[in-house]
Amino acid sequence: MMANIPFCRPVRASVSHLRGRFGMHAVLAILTAAVYVLGSTGCKEPFSPKGPFEQKMVAYSILTPQSSVQYVRLYLNYNPPGFDPYAVPTEPYDTSAQVTIGAPGQTFMFHDTLLSPTLRAFVNSSFKPRPGVQYTLTAVSKYGTISATSVVPAAGSISIPDQSALLYPATFAGQTTDVHTILSTQTRGYLVRFVFLFSLESDTTFLGQAEVPLSYGQDSAGVAPPEYPQLQRVVEREPIVSFPVTNYLTTIAELTGEYQTRIILKEARFYLIQVDENAYDYYNVVNGFRDQYSIRTDQPDFTNIQNGLGVFGSFNIDSAVVHLF
Repeated sequence: MMANIPFCRPVRASVSHLRGRFGMHAVLAILTAAVYVLGSTGCKEPFSPKGPFEQKMVAYSILTPQSSVQYVRLYLNYNPPGFDPYAVPTEPYDTSAQVTIGAPGQTFMFHDTLLSPTLRAFVNSSFKPRPGVQYTLTAVSKYGTISATSVVPAAGSISIPDQSALLYPATFAGQTTDVHTILSTQTRGYLVRFVFLFSLESDTTFLGQAEVPLSYGQDSAGVAPPEYPQLQRVVEREPIVSFPVTNYLTTIAELTGEYQTRIILKEARFYLIQVDENAYDYYNVVNGFRDQYSIRTDQPDFTNIQNGLGVFGSFNIDSAVVHLF
């Protein structure tokens, strides 16, 4: 750990050099003295885990063509009195900013809106981003000007060439339902979801939906929790995602047990979610350092906001429907 602190040089770095000039007994004696000196004096330079503070605007906005309502969260970073960021109960929100999102020949104004007693955002209710277009976010306030760009992923393609297992899953147990996709060139990350709609034999007016997991894991108790698709980095433009038919059957069986009646399948829906470079990089940084063996408490930062902090990105959704009745 000392190697990560620039003002504490590790003793080990000089061992090979010492060994070439002195015998091993001399090396051990020198190392013992060095350890004693480090233990008794330590690093005398003052250390604080808090770096220098600089007031900046923080913006979060993810565009999608699936909605005509878009949001921009805009607030200020802050310096808590101690080391706990949650010691400050409310975010210092900047309500005076002028927020716009524009494309060539278009500019959309956003207005400060109270969404709930504790949540504010700048909102535009008549802005439906176009796939394949680059948009620029700009916010101007007394704290300065911030900006960022995002290219909304163009439409992709999703299809299920062989639909037999969806219609007759018991007949095709042990096989897979293969989902064929084509990704846009603006896409950095993607995921495919398999959801089916169903009604109940005991209540045909009921309409529910359930998602089929991609696989089942196993925890320390021997339980097999479902594992649903996660955002993946694009490594090829025409990936095929395979859902085991046994997972489809297991989901149906679980619903049958939950509702204590036969499940009537209505339709299967497959969703292709494509995200741009900014949204993928943000997701990857936030989720890429968590594992069951890690004890690190620091978290890396990601931002694509010029002169500020936060993320401005976009995603797009394509779908395919298979009727099951």
